[in-house]
Amino acid sequence: MEGKEEELIAKISERQPTDPTIEICSPSDFQAGFVDGLEQDWQKLEDLYKEWMKVEDDPKLDEFLRHLKDELFDTKINRQGKLVVFSESKETTTYLLGQLAKAGYKHVLTVSSENRAERMPIVRANFDATYAEKADDYNILISTEVLAEGVNLHRANVIVNYDTPWNSTRLMQRVGRVNRIGATAPKIYIYNFYPRPRWTTTSS
Repeated sequence: MEGKEEELIAKISERQPTDPTIEICSPSDFQAGFVDGLEQDWQKLEDLYKEWMKVEDDPKLDEFLRHLKDELFDTKINRQGKLVVFSESKETTTYLLGQLAKAGYKHVLTVSSENRAERMPIVRANFDATYAEKADDYNILISTEVLAEGVNLHRANVIVNYDTPWNSTRLMQRVGRVNRIGATAPKIYIYNFYPRPRWTTTSS
């Protein structure tokens, strides 16, 4: 909201009369030192951000690219040549799209809440085994949780959980996208990342 403070204040003021949960305060309403403490915290965050921006290494991405090259499209496990990658955030899906392009992977489709509706026909054509008019324009699908439920992606039998959700139910919902009736592969393969760049594989 940088540069839009006045617009934000106007919207809050507009809603305040009908929303009893909104209370507009001025600096004098807070205890002495509160604003100074916020400014100090902000400066610490700014310093951390500057240090973070200096980091160029990404061991998690390196591990993913290594497996992408050596294993994930091996025809012994991936007969259809389709891969589904799940992430927790749109920022990560966008980042992966750019990094895969640099690595030479061109047929990559990303889906988030912002573009789900318009891209669903493309997703179905390329990844749904029951879709009538199949296509092979994309072989890697990178999605947020918006495709973790209610969608068939079972032309793929390999899933990468680039971000592993804390809720195990969500993890099973992701796996359920490829573990569907009508899948032609005899096994599905699930690759999980843990908080540090450690990789585990399961198959069923």
